[in-house]
Amino acid sequence: MDLEAAPDPRVDHTPRATNLSAIVAVTAHMHDCGNRDEILALLVEALPELGPFTVEPVSALTGERHDDDVWRHRVLLDDSWSRPVSLTLRADYPPTPVQATLLELLIQHTGSALRAASLRSRAATQERQLREAAGEITALGARAARLEEEAKIHTTFGRLAATGADETAVAETLHQVTGLAVGIEDAFGNLRVWVGPDKAPRYRKTGGGNRVDVLRRAAMESRPLRHDNRIVQIVRPGQTLLGVLYLSDPEHRATDLDTVALEFATTMLAVDMSHRRSLAETEARLSRDLGADLLAGTDDASAYSRADALGYDLHTPQRVLVVQWGPDTPVESVAEAFRRHLTSTDSSALLVHGNEHRTGILAAVMDAKTDVNIIFTALEKSLGPAVGVVGVGSECPSPSGLPDSYTHAIRALEIRKQSLSPRGVALFDELGVYRILDSHSSTGDVEAFVQEWLGPLLDYDREHRSTMTATLAQYLECGGKYDETAQALRIHRSTLRYRMSRIHELTGRDLRSVDTRLNLHLASRALQVLAGGASG
Repeated sequence: MDLEAAPDPRVDHTPRATNLSAIVAVTAHMHDCGNRDEILALLVEALPELGPFTVEPVSALTGERHDDDVWRHRVLLDDSWSRPVSLTLRADYPPTPVQATLLELLIQHTGSALRAASLRSRAATQERQLREAAGEITALGARAARLEEEAKIHTTFGRLAATGADETAVAETLHQVTGLAVGIEDAFGNLRVWVGPDKAPRYRKTGGGNRVDVLRRAAMESRPLRHDNRIVQIVRPGQTLLGVLYLSDPEHRATDLDTVALEFATTMLAVDMSHRRSLAETEARLSRDLGADLLAGTDDASAYSRADALGYDLHTPQRVLVVQWGPDTPVESVAEAFRRHLTSTDSSALLVHGNEHRTGILAAVMDAKTDVNIIFTALEKSLGPAVGVVGVGSECPSPSGLPDSYTHAIRALEIRKQSLSPRGVALFDELGVYRILDSHSSTGDVEAFVQEWLGPLLDYDREHRSTMTATLAQYLECGGKYDETAQALRIHRSTLRYRMSRIHELTGRDLRSVDTRLNLHLASRALQVLAGGASG
């Protein structure tokens, strides 16, 4: 049906001026709306201002129902981007030409408003999408930048790992990457490495008195844990705690990348420390095996070969040390303290413990020049002032003599334990008369004692067919009295004085010392017993 039709002559259908003004205001408001439903609602409200028009919505674009007594007109509004809107205008009689013109104008303005609203909506949608895309691009850029920084950290530590760097190099690299001071502790909380702009502070182990709880929390976190002014990561491949690596961050300026670097460094440190621990355990086992064989007795050639393979020099004179540190101190603790001392002094030894014949005693084969008193002081510092005893055997020019040195060290330790001062160092070579008074002494021990104290005189007498040994024995028998000694030897007093001067030169002993005179007197008596009679 056409929009224009003959008007009903019975009714005045001319639009009023007030109605026209309302229509203009409505169409202007349509263009201000941003919502399609509001625009259509304004259309429905404006239709009665033109005449008795109403809207009948239809469910399809086709299939209109016509009634000869009712005027209908289908309107299809399409904004190009949204789904089309189909409306059917209805009136009891056809519109006048003016009404038709105004109705067409209203429909055109409605379509224009719908298209404008659609454009604004589309523009807003595109703007939002652009903002979201820009945000995603920014996030991707930040993520890419972070991945690039992580890759640099990974490359840095990867190159370091390829060089076989030690724990100090790992700490130095972590310090360079983060700019923070770095500390490495061993499993007991002792500081192994410190790298930072300042010297290592007065040290306080991680966690202090709550160390066990802090390390347990760090293990449960499986990532760096902040505790006080430190960011802590435990070094624990498997279930074995090897140490702690941490960043010192009192100003709380560490970033996520710093914790990433800490994790990379910890992984690398775990590999290095595991490798070194495995090597140390293997070396310790081989060292114990060689040490046990040396104490039991083995040929020199085999001993030299095995020691060379371990990097230990057996070609220098050696001696055996044995250590016992009170009944409440396990030999494993003594061995650990001994190893720490060796590491701190850059020295070496072959340690043997767990010997089935000497339980609770640690034995060590060491260079004969080693200052045993320094070792005792270091052990006392680590283990506490218990009744610790160190027995020192005689010096051995070759490995084959070490079993005897071991026996001597045990005897020195036992004699010192039974003395009035059971704490300290006992050297077998300085036991003097105690060597032949010991219940374990033998004829060989007596002979060695005689040789130690009278050897130079006996050698001189054999070479020069003199009687220096007999002169000394008589002098000691007479209590050091010159006149009685000269009379007993039937020599002049000046001759005796000359002989005594030579004896002092040959032995290097101070005859004014009570202990020296006692040992010389016992040695001369023992010589008489060994010879089966008196020397003349």
